[in-house]
Amino acid sequence: MTPTNNPPALAIDALRFRYGAQKGNSFELHLDSLRLESAEEMLLIGRSGCGKSTLLQLIAGLLDPTSGSIRIGGSDIHAVKGATRDRLRGRTIGMVFQTFNLLQGFSARENVQIALLMSDALAGDRAESNARAEALLRSLGIEQLDALAEELSIGQQQRVAIARALVCRPTLVLADEPTASLDPENALNAVRVLRDACREQGAALLVVSHDPSLEAHFARRYTLNSTKAVAT
Repeated sequence: MTPTNNPPALAIDALRFRYGAQKGNSFELHLDSLRLESAEEMLLIGRSGCGKSTLLQLIAGLLDPTSGSIRIGGSDIHAVKGATRDRLRGRTIGMVFQTFNLLQGFSARENVQIALLMSDALAGDRAESNARAEALLRSLGIEQLDALAEELSIGQQQRVAIARALVCRPTLVLADEPTASLDPENALNAVRVLRDACREQGAALLVVSHDPSLEAHFARRYTLNSTKAVAT
């Protein structure tokens, strides 16, 4: 990718994370350096239990590293705490989960608007919140804006989850096993939709998966184990 003067969407340096040493079940994650530029994509692979989801939690600021730094668009997410970190996460990171984590009693529109509310990205502007959520959902092929999440198909729920991750126009999107709940056809379609949506917004995308069929769709891959990471 052509270098720019802008900071990377994701920059990890000398990352170390360790836990369980006092209980005799030590886990240690090492990652010396990782860069992901705007609109760049990477697939993170590795055996079960090697620390893939842990790394995503570290990047999102849900866990604190033992040492090292993680910067999102130039901002060190671990340099701030509490509500300040939550707002920074909400504005710079979008997250897509294995089980979607939609609020089943809320509509597709409301599930997306909640992300804007939690991040305070639009400072309570309800009209703009509604317009942005509606436009993004329609761009992803969701026309049943007021249908409850539980009334939508699995594929539609995945698209709502993608819209929720992107509505705050994040620098980085993290997807943790986003195809695990889908059949092969819907899985590949979901990855296509996710990649296209991130490219449209210029967001970097980091996908965690153990699905080998996805490897052919990503030019950059990272293989992770509990002690080191290897780029390809």
